[in-house]
Amino acid sequence: MQTPLAWKNLTSSVSKCALAATGVGFAVVLMFMQLGFQKALIDNNVQVLTLFDSHVANLALVSRARYNVSTEQRFSRRQLEYVESWPGISGSCAVSIERGASRVQVAGYAAKPIRVIAIELGAPEFLAKPGLHAQLLEADSRDSAIVDTRSKSFYRFGQSAAQLQQQWIELNERVIPVQDTFSLGTDFGNDGTLLMSERVHASYFPYRNPFGKANDVVDIGFLHADADDLSELRGLAKQIETSSSKVIKVIPTVDLIQQEKDFWAKQTPVGKIFLIGLVMGLFVGAIICYQIQFTDITDHMPEFATLKAMGYGPWYFWSLILWQSFYLSCLGFVPGIAVAQGLYLVLGQVSGLIMEMDLWQVLQVFSLTQVMCALSGALAIRKLFNADPANLF
Repeated sequence: MQTPLAWKNLTSSVSKCALAATGVGFAVVLMFMQLGFQKALIDNNVQVLTLFDSHVANLALVSRARYNVSTEQRFSRRQLEYVESWPGISGSCAVSIERGASRVQVAGYAAKPIRVIAIELGAPEFLAKPGLHAQLLEADSRDSAIVDTRSKSFYRFGQSAAQLQQQWIELNERVIPVQDTFSLGTDFGNDGTLLMSERVHASYFPYRNPFGKANDVVDIGFLHADADDLSELRGLAKQIETSSSKVIKVIPTVDLIQQEKDFWAKQTPVGKIFLIGLVMGLFVGAIICYQIQFTDITDHMPEFATLKAMGYGPWYFWSLILWQSFYLSCLGFVPGIAVAQGLYLVLGQVSGLIMEMDLWQVLQVFSLTQVMCALSGALAIRKLFNADPANLF
């Protein structure tokens, strides 16, 4: 039976093997964290859109000047009403978002900027979260709001509905009762969220529309279109957009979500920074892995020289080093993914960001780890090929 020399060589010293696995695991953690932050950047910035069921709210209306969801560019409600009258459209839901001119203050603490979202109450089927519409109805009847439990801790919001109801909270220097809680999450532009009905929202932000009522302008309008597939939905959106005012854009909700993700991933410096961080993590890991394998080859050079003198050819040594690289990557990946998962949980709770590890991230980091270790092994093996067995005895 053939001796598993690569495995025995790697594990001949438990301490050295553990140290090598730690070095690779460190690189794995770096790559997971960069991918995690990048995914959080992208996913968290579309969280406000995931409040709505994209199968029901399958079309969206936004201002053409609104290049991403956070931009405060609005359009007339009449445009939404006009599109709703189109054949094949059955129902709409208006959404208002205020972030630049909204400040919330819990008694005894400093005022902080906060995002305030208002949802039209007449279309409960558009909401994706069960029970959220009932919460909004109750809050509307009491002229109150509901607060995102994942808002940053510096707001000093209570952690339960009972605690929040006992707090003195002001929005733009006016008292606002807080009735209940929901879960949304922060992003890189918003540290917290208040949710309320359009009627309550208009009373706190009457200046939203300088030329009329506050509710006469809309930030995002959702519509339900009777379409069988995405291509039909896109065709309907194009027809509506062509015949409508040039100030609005009609787009399938799934495309709007993807457009928002692409904006943050490709058109912002932050998205590029995390990509560079991933490459740097890979580079650092490759250096660590190269040093580990180079040292191991140096320490076992007499044994390798003996094998060369016995007639073992280059392919055998390539196989040996690549298998050793594979074992090393696996030994480093297991503790690395465990540590990264723990950091995801901690950072998710502390920051309010959605730090979740999915299968694609795992496969991506595992593949990069394999490539990293294989390349470093290929570089380190040059020392073995350059050595003359006669000079080692």
